[in-house]
Amino acid sequence: MANPITAITTRSAPYSRLKTALADVLLVQADASGAHTEVAIERSDRLGGGIVLTGAKALQKAEHLVREKKYERPILIDRARYAGKNRALASHAFDSDWVARQRALGLPALMPDAGYIGERDYPGLRDVLERTADLGSDVVALLPLHVSWLKQENLRQLVDAVTDVGVPIAVALEHKDDPLSAQYAVYGLVALLQTPVPVLLLRCDTSSIGALAYGALAAAVGTHSALRHIYPVVEGGGGGGRNPKPAAVVQRLLSYVHLDKIDLTAAMDPDHPDWHCSCDVCNGQSLMELNSAPNPEQIAFLHSIEILFRIRTGILLAGGLAQRRAAWTAQCSSAQFNHMDIDNTVSAWEIPDYLNNWVKRGNDTGGLSAPAIPQGARP
Repeated sequence: MANPITAITTRSAPYSRLKTALADVLLVQADASGAHTEVAIERSDRLGGGIVLTGAKALQKAEHLVREKKYERPILIDRARYAGKNRALASHAFDSDWVARQRALGLPALMPDAGYIGERDYPGLRDVLERTADLGSDVVALLPLHVSWLKQENLRQLVDAVTDVGVPIAVALEHKDDPLSAQYAVYGLVALLQTPVPVLLLRCDTSSIGALAYGALAAAVGTHSALRHIYPVVEGGGGGGRNPKPAAVVQRLLSYVHLDKIDLTAAMDPDHPDWHCSCDVCNGQSLMELNSAPNPEQIAFLHSIEILFRIRTGILLAGGLAQRRAAWTAQCSSAQFNHMDIDNTVSAWEIPDYLNNWVKRGNDTGGLSAPAIPQGARP
């Protein structure tokens, strides 16, 4: 078992490199061999940006990016063995070559090809953390978690294990739709972000900005729905996710909305500010134009990335962590009201649960607020 004091002490120096490379970075998580990979790489190549290459081909793509394309933003490699109907479990051995090849590229954070950590699989959680610690001080523990780990009754074990082993972590959450639609998940994530090790959040959506506001070192937003959470394996097979309709971030709603839904709703009030966008992709046009583009999914992705980086910039400019949290809470609250405004005219329009959860967490100064956090955790 790794000595927690030794682990944290010996990692203090490497933490500085990790933090320098990834502090407040909004990463774009993309399939290494997907249809929009090149566009994702191009759009991530900016100040405060970076890429998470995902899948079995991720290392090959990273090697090409570093050695041929001279890509200089942070690159993370997520093999995603934890996903799909034939997912690897926490007990599966790491591929040592997978980490060695990342190290040869000089990446700021190396991630082993960890398996899925199921509900209450404490031995698996501990095993992944300790085996990661044994790989070297430049390695981050990949924790693909069942979302119930963030429940009050399980969170203490998670926080204690992470704090005890002392290795930086990259968390991805399993849920059929949105892990942070559960109130306990937002509260649990905030508690996890207060542990004394760097925490990265992978496979997320607009809540990636919320994670940054609450102290995540970096957070990743997926290029499509299947990369914004881990799909559960369902009875009879499956686990790779559906093929949902293209969606785009509506800035005033702080949400991804399906393009068909944007068209139907915007048509009722085309001059409403919700449906117009000044980003470099839209150039002041209506968001209804996205669905009529030659490649709606790609243009929706391009627009969404621009909006997410815009939101990130606004939150970071607020100041320190307390100010960022307040700014994020204010934006979520404003988005709630904008959703309610639509709800008055459109049937079956609902405020996303994660917005309600972030607002409640931001306004909560006690009570349900937070599970106890280990001594020495960040405020």
